[in-house]
Amino acid sequence: MELVPRMTATEAARSFSEVLNRVAAGEEIEVTRSGAAVAVISAPATRLVSAERFRELIRTAPIPDDEFAAEVRVLRETVGAPDSPWPS
Repeated sequence: MELVPRMTATEAARSFSEVLNRVAAGEEIEVTRSGAAVAVISAPATRLVSAERFRELIRTAPIPDDEFAAEVRVLRETVGAPDSPWPS
């Protein structure tokens, strides 16, 4: 079982930028006060968009104009087509 790194609230406050860098790199850090755990700092959970919200976003998105289509064509010619139309 992997141990979660611990640091005191004072240590976390003094090195908050480092704490954020470690969390961004995948760590979870347990923060203690007077020896007792008071928080765990971790990356946010992935948020999914509901089907209803997705439909709303698509419905209200601006319609691409001819200039947009031309820009996409130029980019495709410059960059090339993707190796797979459905990369995973």
